Amino acid sequence: MKRIALLLLLATSLFAASRPVTTVILVRHAEKAGPEGDVPLSDAGVARAIELARVLSGAGVDVIYSTQWKRSVDTAAPLAETLGLTPVITPTGKTYAQDLAKRILAGNRGQTVVVVGHSNTTMEVLRALGVADPGTIADSQYDDLFVCTIVKGAAPRLVALRYGAVAR
Repeated sequence: MKRIALLLLLATSLFAASRPVTTVILVRHAEKAGPEGDVPLSDAGVARAIELARVLSGAGVDVIYSTQWKRSVDTAAPLAETLGLTPVITPTGKTYAQDLAKRILAGNRGQTVVVVGHSNTTMEVLRALGVADPGTIADSQYDDLFVCTIVKGAAPRLVALRYGAVAR
């Protein structure tokens, strides 16, 4: 009986090792100081970025991706500082979402990844990761936090959460 239990445990471990879980946590940048251009975060945005660092400090984050825009870089900065990581700046463009999803699935398999983007790019990245209908983020929403878990051979799972002060 002990041998069977040991064999089952070994088989389960081998199966799990061959199918590592990739966790992708996606957020829109925090509140920005102005309506247009490459603007920094507002005071509320700075507070939200600090809260993001607090919320994710124990999540085992391996890498942080951010778009090149100041509001995204500033949102990622407190988390990066807390974890001692340097965010990977990924410029937006026509193929941004597909390129980033490919990069994550190829180079970050089995890791926990944070992506700081925008109301449109966040949902595009989720679609590129295989989430069929991730929904939308309104311009007034800054408190969404999406956790997408990916296991090769299975459909991605998405959990939609909120963090920090309510922003709706």
